[in-house]
Amino acid sequence: MSDHRVRPSRVVISTVAIVASLVATVWLSSEAYTIGWLDDAQQGLRDDGFAIIACYAVGLVLGTVLHSVPALLRGRPLAPAWGAAGLLAVYGAAVTGFAWLLAGVAPAMSSSRHRHDPGALYTTWLVCVLLPLAAVVCAGGLFPRRTAPDPVAVQPVRPDRSEPGPVALLRRGPLLVTGVFGWLIGGVVLILLLIAIVIKILA
Repeated sequence: MSDHRVRPSRVVISTVAIVASLVATVWLSSEAYTIGWLDDAQQGLRDDGFAIIACYAVGLVLGTVLHSVPALLRGRPLAPAWGAAGLLAVYGAAVTGFAWLLAGVAPAMSSSRHRHDPGALYTTWLVCVLLPLAAVVCAGGLFPRRTAPDPVAVQPVRPDRSEPGPVALLRRGPLLVTGVFGWLIGGVVLILLLIAIVIKILA
């Protein structure tokens, strides 16, 4: 039997994580030029790509850290969530590397801002494959609510076996659904982006 009650503290922490991630992203984007390696990253990824990837990274860290506090106070193991966060960090690094390769050849944003601007494909792709996952982490997706104990059950469930491992955590619930839908849309956008890049190179 699942416990679908949402604790007020979870809502507050999720809100704080999301708002803090947005504020931190704005600050990083505006101050990146003052820090050498951040300035290089911003130039290599374009302003829009840098902001999206920074928001993903900050959201991943803040969401994991902030939701770890109540989990720790309730005696829940943190290893599965932090292991899953590490895997998401590797995923983010892989997307960042690919985005770095695409940024230099992707069509630039048009100043006219028309609806079918191919320059928006690069941004849209990154938004689809990164930001929804960051939002889920900020909402506590790495710390799913526990299943309520069955009062009829005779044998108690051992706490150390009630928590999924890092990989299992990513393959269940909102993280998997969000990732799949993000890539269903982002995959189509990526194909259109690659086509636009080929057209730009051949033009």
